[in-house]
Amino acid sequence: MSNRRTLMAVAAIVLALVAGIGVYAYASGADKRAQDNASFVDALVANSDIAKGTTGAEVLQAGLVHMEKVAKSSVPTAIVGSTNDLVNKVAAARIDSKQFITAQTFVSAQDGTGGNFAQSIAAQDLVAVTVTVDADHGVANQIAPGDHVNIATTTADAAGNPVTSYIMESVKVLAVGATTLTQQPTVAAPAAGGSAPPQTSGVLTFEVTKPQALQVIAANSGSSKIYLVLLPPTPGTPTASSGTKAAASGK
Repeated sequence: MSNRRTLMAVAAIVLALVAGIGVYAYASGADKRAQDNASFVDALVANSDIAKGTTGAEVLQAGLVHMEKVAKSSVPTAIVGSTNDLVNKVAAARIDSKQFITAQTFVSAQDGTGGNFAQSIAAQDLVAVTVTVDADHGVANQIAPGDHVNIATTTADAAGNPVTSYIMESVKVLAVGATTLTQQPTVAAPAAGGSAPPQTSGVLTFEVTKPQALQVIAANSGSSKIYLVLLPPTPGTPTASSGTKAAASGK
């Protein structure tokens, strides 16, 4: 009988030890999880909006980012935790104020962020499409980067009669030839006895949505031709074309 009581006592002690170990392991794991969730890490955060193509050096010089202690559980993957990581890199896309800086938001300067046309496109949901028009269809080839135009074309109705209408209005001209608004050259009046400056190219690139790009391509293919109607500049914001025309005419 005493042996039985002894065995029961030993079994109770073993069970108590096992239970204690289990409770300790669970408590330790819970403490570690709580510590991990509560721990903080260094992260770079944008102070203001940063334009696509801005170099890391420009960002740091202008103080456009700051280091912040943030909860480890709240940061995205590939978070940038040092300003040194921005050296020799450029913003791959627009970065909004208060946005975390990650390895994806800045790319190496060698990779680049696209050419002049791509960098001139104002938003990710827009594209560039190019057409060639002659002087009669393109406002005497006097359209310049930054201008806005209406696009018209002539189609046939059910009875076969020609119908001319606008297919798009207030479309931004992204570039003329290979020149974008930021590259707009200064046009000087010709010297006495010299030749006049060359006419602006009729190769025009528009900034449109993807569906609109298809409309432009269809309207200017085959026997169909588009007409461009130049719009006046918005009051208080003269376009590049207005300054170019004034210089060319000597006004």
